[in-house]
Amino acid sequence: MEKKITELKFFGFDYFDFEGDKHLIARSGWSKQGGYEIYVENTKSGLKLYDYLFKIGKEFNIRPGCPNLIERIESALLSYGNDMDNGDNPFECGFDKYINLDSNVNFLGKEKLKKIKNEGIKKKLMGVKFDMEKISLSGSVDLKDEKDNVIGELRSACYSPHFKKVIGIAMIKKPFCEASKQFKAEINANICNGIVCDLPFI
Repeated sequence: MEKKITELKFFGFDYFDFEGDKHLIARSGWSKQGGYEIYVENTKSGLKLYDYLFKIGKEFNIRPGCPNLIERIESALLSYGNDMDNGDNPFECGFDKYINLDSNVNFLGKEKLKKIKNEGIKKKLMGVKFDMEKISLSGSVDLKDEKDNVIGELRSACYSPHFKKVIGIAMIKKPFCEASKQFKAEINANICNGIVCDLPFI
């Protein structure tokens, strides 16, 4: 059974038995490390599975954890409601490779997506790096050019130990959604400079 679990494709899933109860295991998660999520069928069975995993994982120092914002942003694992919402379309969010408009399958929004593809997008999710080492962000922040024109909107951000600066995910207007474009923003009552970059960061 363990081998079958490790052979699941990214975002693949299947049901697996544990002491007579079935649990859905998916190769997914909020990190780029290649984690798994387990959907338990009932509380009693779930608690038994939880205890079992920690027992056999003791030699590997297995511990409870939580979603890691830094890793999510560095890996550009987008969060609906933070990085994108109903006001954004898949092309703007970089999901081009998942969109097939040439098939015979009809779906909600297909004609609208065809129009967007033909006309081109007017904004795009991009990475941004700031010349600062800490940030406290609640809500979006406008990104501006040297003439104070709004060129984009910062949607998520954190300090990255890897880059030793603040990085974020922002929706940038055309023609500014190109790597190396510079901008400024007011964050926590301070004006800071930044640069646009490609996603993912790592």
